[in-house]
Amino acid sequence: MVVNRASHPSNHRSLRGESTVSDDFDSLRWLEDGKHPVDWNGPTGRTFVRFCEQDLDRSIIDHLERVTRRHSTRIAVTGSNTSLSFGQLWDGLSGLAETITAETQQGELIALLLPAGPMFPLAMLACLAAGRPFVALDPHFPADYLAQVLHDARPTLLVGCEQSLEVLKPGTATLRIITLDRLPERARDGWRPAEQRLDEPACVLFTSGSTGRPKGIVNSQRNLLQRVAQSINSAHINADDRFLTLTPPCTIVGVRDITTALLAAARIHLFDVQGAGARQILGVIHTEAITILFGFPALLRSIVPHDEKRADAALRLVRVGGDTTLWNDIALLRAWLAPEAAIQSIYAATEAPMMQWFVEDSCRGGDPRIPIGYPLPGNHLAVIDDFGRATPPGEVGELVVAGAYVALGLWIDGHCVSGSFEGTGASPYDRYFRTGDLVRQRPDGLLERSGRKDRQIKIRGMRVELEAVEAALRQHPFVRDAGALARASSDGEVSLVAYVSAGPGAPEPLLPEQLLEELRALMARAPPPLRPGRLYLTQEIPRLANSKLDVRALSALDQANIRKERNLIPATAAGLADGDCITRAVAQAWHRVLLAPVGGPDEDFFESGGDSLKAIAFMMELERSLGLELSLSLISEKPRFSGLCRALIERRTTQYVPLVLLKAGEPLSPVFFIHGLGGNVAELFPIARSLTYPGPVFGIQARGLARRDIPHTTVEAMAFEYLKEIKARQPHGPYYFCGYSFGGLVAFEMARRLRESGDEIGLLGLFDTLPSSLGWPFYVWLAAIRHRLLRFVHNAVTTPLRAWPGAAWKAGGSVYVRLRDHLTQTQTATAPLPPFLKSAPTDVLKVAASGLIASARYRPGYYAGEVTLFIPTERDPTLPSPREIWARHVRTLSIVYTRGGHLTMLSTSNAESTAASLTHHLPACS
Repeated sequence: MVVNRASHPSNHRSLRGESTVSDDFDSLRWLEDGKHPVDWNGPTGRTFVRFCEQDLDRSIIDHLERVTRRHSTRIAVTGSNTSLSFGQLWDGLSGLAETITAETQQGELIALLLPAGPMFPLAMLACLAAGRPFVALDPHFPADYLAQVLHDARPTLLVGCEQSLEVLKPGTATLRIITLDRLPERARDGWRPAEQRLDEPACVLFTSGSTGRPKGIVNSQRNLLQRVAQSINSAHINADDRFLTLTPPCTIVGVRDITTALLAAARIHLFDVQGAGARQILGVIHTEAITILFGFPALLRSIVPHDEKRADAALRLVRVGGDTTLWNDIALLRAWLAPEAAIQSIYAATEAPMMQWFVEDSCRGGDPRIPIGYPLPGNHLAVIDDFGRATPPGEVGELVVAGAYVALGLWIDGHCVSGSFEGTGASPYDRYFRTGDLVRQRPDGLLERSGRKDRQIKIRGMRVELEAVEAALRQHPFVRDAGALARASSDGEVSLVAYVSAGPGAPEPLLPEQLLEELRALMARAPPPLRPGRLYLTQEIPRLANSKLDVRALSALDQANIRKERNLIPATAAGLADGDCITRAVAQAWHRVLLAPVGGPDEDFFESGGDSLKAIAFMMELERSLGLELSLSLISEKPRFSGLCRALIERRTTQYVPLVLLKAGEPLSPVFFIHGLGGNVAELFPIARSLTYPGPVFGIQARGLARRDIPHTTVEAMAFEYLKEIKARQPHGPYYFCGYSFGGLVAFEMARRLRESGDEIGLLGLFDTLPSSLGWPFYVWLAAIRHRLLRFVHNAVTTPLRAWPGAAWKAGGSVYVRLRDHLTQTQTATAPLPPFLKSAPTDVLKVAASGLIASARYRPGYYAGEVTLFIPTERDPTLPSPREIWARHVRTLSIVYTRGGHLTMLSTSNAESTAASLTHHLPACS
């Protein structure tokens, strides 16, 4: 039920302005929404089932049930290691819905705290089937933020998995909890979905609020269905499509795309985008044959290759939105996509969808930003001035959207409060929302966005209120005042900058770096988009006479700091002969990728906001600006600005250096971490920097990442060379070895050799490592065959007779591929590259291919010590038990389960948890 609390104090700024829209809606000039059909310039020749007006009167669950009856055996959702057919999805959601119905009352809110994977849509749909609204939470967000949202949302029940529930603060939830780590049993016979109320709250999504507290936006099923209709009808989506949405599922984009794909009988792939790198994302696009991709402009800029490689022909549509898109972004996508592929720009908010268009290059004007689109049918858009009156045609004003598909209101104190979303109550303008965006309509009907009326910005598609950042900084007892700004780069990307002044109660002397370090720790408890990339101390925050922030004066101060920091760059070139042009090129690439100038010669790329994805973009920038072919290992080897410049000047990019210092430490025995299949150590940075072990951490990278080096083709040769370098660094034990995936085989061989020579091994940790299947014991092969036969029988029983020929053909093709690959390995000791490496750089492919050869040739001996095997919880269930594989090769085997899957267990999102498990098993810390 929607509660009318227009005067509620928490809602007084919902319309982002002092004035209100005129009550005389007929006097406003409503923008035309029928100048072009929604599929204008799109895939108009593609067959699909149109989503009609009457379909908006049927619930999401009704639509899904109809799709399931027709396509029970088709795959609906895939994840990193699992997939669900429509039939399995329906059975699972029915069982969970039955439990939710029994545990809660009508109208009570259900919280979802689940990672990106098949269980998220299952839980989301189960809530709707039970007739309960849900609030979607991001398990990547800090525990303090999640606790605040749970306190404000007041859910009755929380659905999570064992991995995601770990992020909750102890005692946060006095909630009842349902742990969803496997597919629920189907509901009892006779179960039916609850009565569906299309205009009641269905979905609550929290965004940044201007007061510093998150704000819950409430949408109904009808709101969501309109977004589905506009997506299907504009892009001609049908059952052959495969979605990949590069945003967490707990956003309005994620919820929209999940619902759209399923109701169109298409497939959606969900995985942890926040912990993935560019190569992994490109690998998913290739291996999953993605046809529809959604991404924010900043992320697409990072992952789209800048060379001659094109996307697969299957990728027919890229949808872009959530932030400013430039014509340069469109040119980049055009060069990557197949000629017949389309680019669709979407402009929407959590509160309402508003416009879209298929970008046509002939519509380009003088603005570097593309227009935001044509008004969509169903909503009513107007451009108004500060007094709520319509602006003259072509002039800039604030965009207002009104209609039945605007959000119901805000979620406050466990209820939906209509508040200022309430309009006249007369159809069709029963609700309205003032966006805060300043726009104008061109003569051709397209709208252009010129800025914001308030201080809201977007960072990688996430809404950020600058007032919220300032409020968070003022929580520190020594901060008197704070001001936040958005810095925009030339390519449209935005970074967050904050200034603080110390209060009179601060102790003397309070060192600037000490306060800044404490503020960084404070902001680490906020969601990533609200964390400033740069923090500055200043004597005074400039204020106007009315006490409001003097944005112009603060911007001038920021520009002065930028100039000052740029003047530092020539100083870093001191002593670097003929290095000024290289130093400047590195500084410019640094600035473009990290959206902040270099702070000094000792500044570390990864400590300044860099990650594996940005590292790839950074090296690509340097290759283009310097005209060199650079090793991907260079940024891992030399992450500090001055060291990187010297390495480039000395032409050390082709010199092979196995040991790379990942984290400095006290003079204790180092931890040596051996690379994975690709040979690079960049993927090891997150876990290395998350280790609380006080000693240093070294990564070992493979020979061959520099173009002139020939990679090793045996594990034994790698072990010999790596041990030579390690012995030079540490002559005596105890030795702490870790190896990721393929690197675990090398670590095993190194430890075995050292133990045989009498050296002490303090730890041998293998991270999801298995020897080549060519060396598995016969009984393991039998168990694997038995497992696959059981799956075959299960699929045969659950597959309708009419679908047997297609299933048999597909199964036969799979058997052929596996047999071909097995014979190839047996005869030539090679193997096909894993899917995620298909689009990797040439040097990485060369090292990976050599690693596959080495893995196929290697037969582990016996290690008379203890092995600690770290296994991800999302492990492929078709693989044999690691205990069965390793038991005959080691004296003692310990298995530790960690978060994530094979490709994500060391990623940024899981590094802290995995590092804690590893630290616990280091003898010096136990």
